[in-house]
Amino acid sequence: MGGGGRGGRTGASMPRMTWFQWTEVSIGRIQAVTPAEGEQAAKPITDQDHLKKVLQYDMAKARGDKRPVLVYFHWPHDHKVHGKLSTTVCSRTLDDELAARWSQLFRCVQVDMGTTLKKYADLIGNTGQPLFVALDDELKVVDSLPVTKSGSKLRKALEGTFKKFPAAVKQLKKTTAEQRKLIAEAKKLEKLKRLDDAVAAIDKVRFSKVRVTKEWAKAQAYGMMLAQKAERAMEKGG
Repeated sequence: MGGGGRGGRTGASMPRMTWFQWTEVSIGRIQAVTPAEGEQAAKPITDQDHLKKVLQYDMAKARGDKRPVLVYFHWPHDHKVHGKLSTTVCSRTLDDELAARWSQLFRCVQVDMGTTLKKYADLIGNTGQPLFVALDDELKVVDSLPVTKSGSKLRKALEGTFKKFPAAVKQLKKTTAEQRKLIAEAKKLEKLKRLDDAVAAIDKVRFSKVRVTKEWAKAQAYGMMLAQKAERAMEKGG
């Protein structure tokens, strides 16, 4: 399985806060649907429709998740050729706080190469080895990210790949502006001594899934200070 251990710490001695969140799938054959008596035969499912369903594009659309898709072709750890590298990626590369923060801007799907049909994996960028690929809404490979043992290199690769999705970049800018407004709102409420409201405002930034902005980083220290201030005020009031 992909993902990193949860007990690690970042290189900057910060406690881990973020992890890769994978949807794990296996791509098998298209299952034929036999029509009930009297019903017209259903239209054959295309390979693209099959892949979209398995990769959960329909479910993402239903919940309004418009993030680019990051696919990880994950090989079994006991595979004779790729097992060692796959193990390293899962235990070291993905166990990186900053890389995980960038992963939050993607919808991450892990494809089990031990059970997936090669025919379908090849249609979405498989090259026969551990690999990350970024897909658009039509399953087109926008970028391929060679597997690396370094979490910091993966972080840089994810940042570069993200910039190739204009709509996602636009949304990130919008979210950044919203975070900036929330920080300003929290400061205004703090001056009015409405500390609980100030904490509620800053927490919308602190606990956001968008954790790659300067605003998010500022909100961490400021939010902790506000929470402590509000707690002291409550103790005095009690």
